[in-house]
Amino acid sequence: MSSLKDLSQEIEALVEKASKSVVRVDARRGRAGTGIVWDSGLVLTANHVVEQEDDITVVVDDKSSKATLLGRDPATDLALLKVDGLSAPAMPRAKVDGLKPGAIVLAIGRPGSLKATFGTISAVSSSWRGWRGSEIEHLIQTNAPLYPGFSGGPLVDVEGRAVGMNSWVFGRGDGRAIAMDVAERVVQSLRTDGRIKRPYLGIGTQEVPLPDAVKARVNQESGLLIVAVEPQSPADKAGLMQGDTLLALDGTVTDSLEDLYAGLRKTAVGAAQKVKLVRAGEVKEITVTVGEAAR
Repeated sequence: MSSLKDLSQEIEALVEKASKSVVRVDARRGRAGTGIVWDSGLVLTANHVVEQEDDITVVVDDKSSKATLLGRDPATDLALLKVDGLSAPAMPRAKVDGLKPGAIVLAIGRPGSLKATFGTISAVSSSWRGWRGSEIEHLIQTNAPLYPGFSGGPLVDVEGRAVGMNSWVFGRGDGRAIAMDVAERVVQSLRTDGRIKRPYLGIGTQEVPLPDAVKARVNQESGLLIVAVEPQSPADKAGLMQGDTLLALDGTVTDSLEDLYAGLRKTAVGAAQKVKLVRAGEVKEITVTVGEAAR
């Protein structure tokens, strides 16, 4: 029994320590959410928690402070708030590397009084296609229950580090959290630009096997057949055509649609990229200036 008591006390201490970096976020009438202290004066929360940009309040130790929205990204359900005079410590964070199914985690929320639930990681996705069409590199699935108001709060590992930000947006049943790797990238962009600049080509594709003659020349089995080119898109302006088969983007082989998304993630909006393709049986290279996807 002593070992169970020790475990219980360790979990209590872990929650108490982590809770110092967990705040209440009021921005929806009658439905408070949670936030994670990210840095001095900065709070990360769920985008759907801050529906009203001009009336956001952050509560720490029963003290309310007005917050302003620095930026939001609906595709990843992340929003960054600026809170003047915020004295709570930033929560330590961990990357998704090393997270495995079965690892113990705690979901923490502060929609009113502090709440915590216990569970394990069910799965860590390598990529997840969002309902807005964007790709999220890592989404953590957990059986730790997420109660109303937990969105925006941390999913914490046994060392008290946030491994993800909890969100109800990505499905019901098992809870889901945006991995801190994704949050780090999004926060950097929100701090710099107030939004996420997502690379965009303007093509519709489907995976197809390559003709034998082409396979031998390019040393790959498949490519992406361009089935649609959006008028006035970066692809259209560069001269890409319906019927071309995409082989690589800036050196990243595009055997599949996931490869294309991976290649786009490595590029910057406005950058000139070499596109390798097959047209009428001939392998060609065309330079495309990457555009920015509409929000």
